[in-house]
Amino acid sequence: MATDATIYAARIRYTELLCRGETNTTELKIYKNGAQVIPTSATITIHKPDGLSIVENIPASIDGSGTLSYEIAASKLPASFVLGEGYLIEWSATIASNVYVFRRTAALTLRKLYPTVSDIDLTEEYANLDSLRPASMTSYETYILSAWTEILRRIRNTGMGYEYLILSPESLHDTLKHLALYKIFKDFHSSLGQSNGRFYDLSQLHYTHYKREYDAVNFVYDESHQGRTDEPDERTKGRPVIYLTAPAAYRHLRRK
Repeated sequence: MATDATIYAARIRYTELLCRGETNTTELKIYKNGAQVIPTSATITIHKPDGLSIVENIPASIDGSGTLSYEIAASKLPASFVLGEGYLIEWSATIASNVYVFRRTAALTLRKLYPTVSDIDLTEEYANLDSLRPASMTSYETYILSAWTEILRRIRNTGMGYEYLILSPESLHDTLKHLALYKIFKDFHSSLGQSNGRFYDLSQLHYTHYKREYDAVNFVYDESHQGRTDEPDERTKGRPVIYLTAPAAYRHLRRK
């Protein structure tokens, strides 16, 4: 392991989700001074919650841009493995003759949660967004995915729950749409070098909408990792506070 003072940035934006019983590909990109680094070699180790290894010090692939990748065979994630948190991915990358270890938390799931917003949802709000898009971009997907990963982190950090247990991705649709529009108009505004203006006003408008929609989010939640909900007529809002004196129940909003 390297002991020098060089600091590299691994692009890890959220918890890695590994689907049980399926082939999964995991990857890592490493940056320094704004440029992606190309390691000379790399290995991967994946730990289970009990500390035992699923794979250990297996060589990883490195493409021409430096992206590390490894394909986890479905047989390595059998049905006997416990679903949920506590898995850990460790990449050991050799850079300039030194070995650096980058860690990423992971969870074993039945499914992943995918965003429901695309360019068509944004142009439904603003028909001229297509003409405003820079010529270097073919879509607004970069902003949408940036907003999506931010929402996933916030769900975990605020104790709302685990994103992969949400069964109703449409519950996050408006939250994601407004955060993506906020990021788009904020970027447009910053490129103009102005202190205020139409794009600034629109960015602030959508950020306000985003905060309101996030606070109002409620969803169908799989509390027991079964791929379904035991209470299809009830919707979960947030996560409970754990009290030491008595168990606490989820807060539910029953559909009328």
